[in-house]
Amino acid sequence: MSAIAKFYYMAEGGEKEGELKLEDYRTAEKMGMTVSGFINAKYSDADPKWGSAFEQGCQSLGIYTKDDPKNGILASRMSDVLDGSVTAKMAGEGLAIGGTIVTPSQQGTTPSSRIFFPEVVLNLMNQFLLENHDPESEIWSRMISSRETINTEMFTQPLIDVTAPRSERSIPTSQNAMPKTLISITASEYSKRIATNSIGLQISDQAQQRASIDLVATIMAQQAQGEKYAQLWEDINNVVTGNIDAGQGALATTAASTYDAAATGGVMTQKAWLKALYDETRKVSYDSVICDLDAFLALQDRTGRPLIFDPTTSGPNAGALGTYGLNVEPNILNWAVGVPNVLIVPAGTIPASHLLMFDSRYALREVTNASATYAATEQMVMQRSSVYRVDFGSMIYRLTEEAFQLLDFS
Repeated sequence: MSAIAKFYYMAEGGEKEGELKLEDYRTAEKMGMTVSGFINAKYSDADPKWGSAFEQGCQSLGIYTKDDPKNGILASRMSDVLDGSVTAKMAGEGLAIGGTIVTPSQQGTTPSSRIFFPEVVLNLMNQFLLENHDPESEIWSRMISSRETINTEMFTQPLIDVTAPRSERSIPTSQNAMPKTLISITASEYSKRIATNSIGLQISDQAQQRASIDLVATIMAQQAQGEKYAQLWEDINNVVTGNIDAGQGALATTAASTYDAAATGGVMTQKAWLKALYDETRKVSYDSVICDLDAFLALQDRTGRPLIFDPTTSGPNAGALGTYGLNVEPNILNWAVGVPNVLIVPAGTIPASHLLMFDSRYALREVTNASATYAATEQMVMQRSSVYRVDFGSMIYRLTEEAFQLLDFS
């Protein structure tokens, strides 16, 4: 069953008609775009003086997320948007703003404004979430090496084997001959299921008469913020302790004492830290570290850490540097380690006195179920219910085990 919202927008050549289909929500998810971004790209000829195509579409239907005291326009109420009353009111408001956009008629039994409603709320929610300058989600996002969006809750996980092939060497190959296998990629024997999480809104008829879209979006954004953090810490914990849904067990640990016998009991040493970072095979380069605050402080206060010489202090790194040109320090030319980016997580997210070190180029993969959001949107629009859901489903799992090192100095 289809539902289409017709709207008008101003382009350089004059007024034009556009449409937002319910199926556009699914298409936008598949393309990794917001619905508003999809509409703006579809109608890219919209005159920016009047706003983007989606913004003009909202105005065309009478949807206002904020009061406009200058023109005497009030923010749209929930009830007016859901039953299409905002569109009927556009005749008077169109005169107030002095525009030429014509109010479109309702399409079938589903009000056009109702089809716009989910994206309007999501846009407002994103504004509130982005204004918080959420650093953790942004950092975590940069640490994920691969992303894929699918249209189902089931997916088959690829198995990548690079351990055995690395022991093989390439050989000269004659013309039209097949080379030796270097990387093996196979499919797992069983499918994985992506769990669906939801944020729900149930609003009574009386509340719909009084609650503006802006207020509803603010409340839902607050809930989404808490849900986002909880999901973030859960994803990181699953990387370490294992993810049953992905069929992965706990990540193997490496004792820091194998690098330096003194690195134990919650004490980190310079020797253990450098040896853990250094990979003489150049297979990985640990550019990311996740730990709690205490582990980070132990790393900062590691034994043997080089300090700037200060003749007024005494300590393990204090002493005369030499003033007669006799203090010749060796110059290492091939010390190939980077400076890892550190993400601090709450205590208990990963074990205490542990450092989760990984190469973000090969470590993590995220699979997102795009159909979850569409299903909730379709139900709200077509069933004309007073319950609105924001569904989301994703799974984080370890892409290659060799990209990780869980350093234990407990």
